[in-house]
Amino acid sequence: MNKQRPLLWERIVTIRSISRWRFERFLRFHAILEAAIGEEIEWFGDAVENTIGTIAYSRDEKGWNYAVLKRDWTGDFQVCHLESNLYNLEAARVGFRLAMAAAKRTERSCLRRCSE
Repeated sequence: MNKQRPLLWERIVTIRSISRWRFERFLRFHAILEAAIGEEIEWFGDAVENTIGTIAYSRDEKGWNYAVLKRDWTGDFQVCHLESNLYNLEAARVGFRLAMAAAKRTERSCLRRCSE
């Protein structure tokens, strides 16, 4: 079976910058996320804010990290993709954009529930 690759316009996902305040209001336990990935410097969301993410710098690890979160079936955000120890901010931004696009394309939550 020969599967066609999606056209470029089918792969484009709109990711926009959002404020820290807007990002934090989505998460119940934001401090736990920041403790895990470091000092957040950029926050993003898709157009309908079902997928959000942040890029951070860890002083302890001396590396760039990011987290992508997606709404689960209850409407809460769950970590979908976590990456750490990238060597520079630009590498983190590229990986983050790809992870956001992959998370956005999946129809189900990235984390499985017992009922699935």
